[in-house]
Amino acid sequence: MTIKAISFDFWHTLFTEQPDLTKLYHSRRRSLLEEAVLTRRTVPRAELERACKVEAECHQKIWKEEHRTLHVAERLSAILGELNVALPEVALAGLTRVFEEGVLEHPPVLIEGAREVLTQLSERYRLAIISDVGFSPGRVLKQVLASNGLLELFDSLVFSDEAGRAKPHKKVFETTARSLRVQPRDIVHIGDLERSDIAGAKLAGYRAIRFTGVTRMAEGEPTMADFVTDDLTEIPRLVEMLDGGLE
Repeated sequence: MTIKAISFDFWHTLFTEQPDLTKLYHSRRRSLLEEAVLTRRTVPRAELERACKVEAECHQKIWKEEHRTLHVAERLSAILGELNVALPEVALAGLTRVFEEGVLEHPPVLIEGAREVLTQLSERYRLAIISDVGFSPGRVLKQVLASNGLLELFDSLVFSDEAGRAKPHKKVFETTARSLRVQPRDIVHIGDLERSDIAGAKLAGYRAIRFTGVTRMAEGEPTMADFVTDDLTEIPRLVEMLDGGLE
């Protein structure tokens, strides 16, 4: 077997949130929603929290069962619907954009070793990203890659909001293989989640390496991955082993 390309998950594989920023993002979004809703009517904080929880659970259900992620405008419309609030189209578009670009105020940071590993691998393999998204769509995550000087290292970028499907759906893996002009059997996918990254990649015919440096495996948890590592700098060696170059 000859490995010709490597795909990476984005979140918790190449990038992660700065400490305590998840709470900050959450608080900021709630404040923006509350401010927008107040232009139409007064809504108790508990009611706002309930509407957000209902939407989040719905989004999780769709992601897991239908293998797709909703666009931010759809998610905001669902929350507003729960609150019986209708915003003017221009106001909704503005709120959507602020939600989408919120991560740029405090951008995610590269995981230790990521830059060096990507640079090294790009000299030998074609590189791709296959990533599901939440409130930060593909266009914003591309800005994060560009600001870190990494965008041009990738030959393919497949984000769930743009692809119409999320991992583990075969479409995102097949789309990546076609764009790379490489057979699935000649691609290794690296990601942190068993259900979406590893199972999805293996079912699509890829090889797979599970990265546990941020998302830890539970004790005794089974995996379909060919290798497991908590150190990104081990990836080139593990890929070479899959390529038959090392014993």
